[in-house]
Amino acid sequence: MEILSYITSLFWEKKCYGCGQLWHFFCPNCSQNMYIYRPYCYVCKKPSDNFTTHEKCKLELGLKQIIVLTRYRQNGVKKVLRHAKYYWKYTAYEGVVLQHKTFFQEYVSFKNSVLMPIPMHLLRKWKRGYNQSEKIAQLLSSILDIPVNNKTIYKKKYTKNQSHLSLSQRKNNLQSSFWVRKNTINRNTTVYLIDDVISTGSTILEAAKELQKKWFQDVRAIVLASD
Repeated sequence: MEILSYITSLFWEKKCYGCGQLWHFFCPNCSQNMYIYRPYCYVCKKPSDNFTTHEKCKLELGLKQIIVLTRYRQNGVKKVLRHAKYYWKYTAYEGVVLQHKTFFQEYVSFKNSVLMPIPMHLLRKWKRGYNQSEKIAQLLSSILDIPVNNKTIYKKKYTKNQSHLSLSQRKNNLQSSFWVRKNTINRNTTVYLIDDVISTGSTILEAAKELQKKWFQDVRAIVLASD
């Protein structure tokens, strides 16, 4: 764990990345004014009901639904998500998730569902100190009353950072990197994979494939922002 980074974070002054207001990493006003996506299919970018993936698009990505809250490259959002991910400022997720409680409640299926954060390799989690997807999942669980499951899927291979790789390199980098433990939850459960940002979809797709190999039929995703 990066102990020095953690200790330093305790003394950082909270300052909104959008407007500079003190006492917030992302203030309520900036959160409410950020762009919010209307329901669309992530694969083809065309409108769809409740962010569901069109039937023909499922052949490309394989998930039934990908809920995306906002755009990554806009004022404040990129900095919030980056610093929450790497610099111990994960309380900044509260300004993004909790301020948009009704958005998630509108599009998420509550029946027989679990929130499953995208796992990190143990060494990377030890070095960083936490898994940002777990932090997001815990906040979502608090507003959706859906349990978090982090005991079913694991990251078994230490991989390079996806953001520095090309599309083809990303796919190769993640190949066979996840492992699913059998018989931890009912296979009829609706699984929501949780992550902070989706770009090519390679990470979520690889995790979904492993779950589907173990006969999970309904795999979906919730992400905070689209690159």
